[in-house]
Amino acid sequence: MNVVITVVTYAYLYFLGSLIVRKLNNNKIEPSVSNIPIKLFYPLISLFVIGNLTVIFNFFLPLKTLVLPLFISTSILVILWMIKIRTELFNLNNFINIVFIPGVLGVASYGIWLGWDTGLYHIPHQLILRDNSIIFGLTNLNIWFGWSSINEYISAILWLNDNFVLLRVLEIMFFCVFMNFVYYLLLSKNNLFFLTGVSLTLFSFLDNFGYLGGGNGFIPMLSVGKYDSTLGILFFLTSFLIFNALKEDVFDNNTYKFILLMSFFSFQMKQTGVYLILILIPYIYFYIQKNKLNTFSFLKISYVYLSLFLVWIIKNIITTSCLFFPIEFTCIPTLSWHEKVQLDFVDTSMIYSPINFSSGESVVSQLETWFYFSKNSQFIINFPISLLVIFVALKFFVRKNNKDSKNKYSNVISVFLIINMIFWYNSNYANFRYGTGIWLLIVATISYYYSKYEIRFDKRIQYIVITVFVFSLAQIPRFYSYEAMYTNQLSFESLQIEYNAEYFESSNGWGVYPSTVQCWDISDCKVEEKDVEPYNYFGFTIFYPDNVSGN
Repeated sequence: MNVVITVVTYAYLYFLGSLIVRKLNNNKIEPSVSNIPIKLFYPLISLFVIGNLTVIFNFFLPLKTLVLPLFISTSILVILWMIKIRTELFNLNNFINIVFIPGVLGVASYGIWLGWDTGLYHIPHQLILRDNSIIFGLTNLNIWFGWSSINEYISAILWLNDNFVLLRVLEIMFFCVFMNFVYYLLLSKNNLFFLTGVSLTLFSFLDNFGYLGGGNGFIPMLSVGKYDSTLGILFFLTSFLIFNALKEDVFDNNTYKFILLMSFFSFQMKQTGVYLILILIPYIYFYIQKNKLNTFSFLKISYVYLSLFLVWIIKNIITTSCLFFPIEFTCIPTLSWHEKVQLDFVDTSMIYSPINFSSGESVVSQLETWFYFSKNSQFIINFPISLLVIFVALKFFVRKNNKDSKNKYSNVISVFLIINMIFWYNSNYANFRYGTGIWLLIVATISYYYSKYEIRFDKRIQYIVITVFVFSLAQIPRFYSYEAMYTNQLSFESLQIEYNAEYFESSNGWGVYPSTVQCWDISDCKVEEKDVEPYNYFGFTIFYPDNVSGN
């Protein structure tokens, strides 16, 4: 049943995206973006639209009131649209894209678990969004709510009472788009595309082998509720689209708008997506120059995304007192819900590198600690080996060097990667799972080196590559997921909270607090004992900082 639900969800998002694009394009044939069919990204377009609708809606009403009207209305539209385009549906590629790939990845919705952070702020934040319109000073209740990902808004409308399995299905949607993208690259006659597809396929395949059983930096299936992998996918796809557009001199309006959508979606998913601006700004500059746009023309084309960005910033100010949480100089200290103490705590706890020369501890000792932290050791050993294997393997796909071919693309992306690796190293203890998009791009750069070669395109090579792709696809869901699917068979997987804390009455008379800082789905819960409580002003709720009463 989980597999069926995954396929149906992907089909729903795919055809909803098709409808949105077709109507925005005046019913013309779907455009390409950066010389790539936009249909590969239909589900992302749908999720972007749904996510931003929920953000806007939540300014005024709780999200649980949106669930039924949204899904009933969009489902009717999708069904009517499918009937209208029924002649376009029945072909092998659509079956692979919409049914086969989501069906295989749907297995990953079995044998799943809720992570620690899920109980700390993911589920609690979604509960707040479901039950309340926008809350002023929300971070005073739980500082971790400051990372207000659009993923939380989408997830908040996917609760099945106390079953959270659809949160995993949401994550799988991004994996489906990524693997469909790789499959498209493998079928391409474009040298760069084909070799990038081969590189990513081998990278996925090698993730299952090596030191401690594998783990080379390929996109991980994390515990339910986390969205680091989804950001990694968005970051990679957006970067690839931008670099290919620069390389191929593609500056049409459709490509520009979609790159803006993907860039903004990445930023909304997680604020580290803002690093895309390092390459987005040059693309915007060349787009303006190539199309000879004045300020008015540029704003006219960009106003939708500029408006959504403004809405997002206003939401940030209302909930955190900052334009970009937790960057202090973007905060407005005159706002009554501004809280500097906790802001400083978050800033210092999240931005730090593996080596601190002022700590008094030896560099060797600090590096050893970092090596064995989380799954760092697996990555440090397996990733370079994977790169070497991919580099050698690609030699079998080329014939001779075209010495007249110059590819500056790899140099540009290399600079971009180096800057992003510096940012990654100096944050979150340089945890490798936060750099998924970077590792994917590094793998892709190998193909840039070989793209100047003449490529062997024959049926045998294609069959081998597709076989490896299918195997890699099947290995993304881990063995325990297949085992759980076999055990449950036709039943629908249920994912419920396993409470592991005691909850104590707050001394200030409002709410409870847990022994483990995990509030889960308890509505009047604060992660620690402190004097905060909700005040109501003109129908809106506000939380002031600890020990501060409203005025």
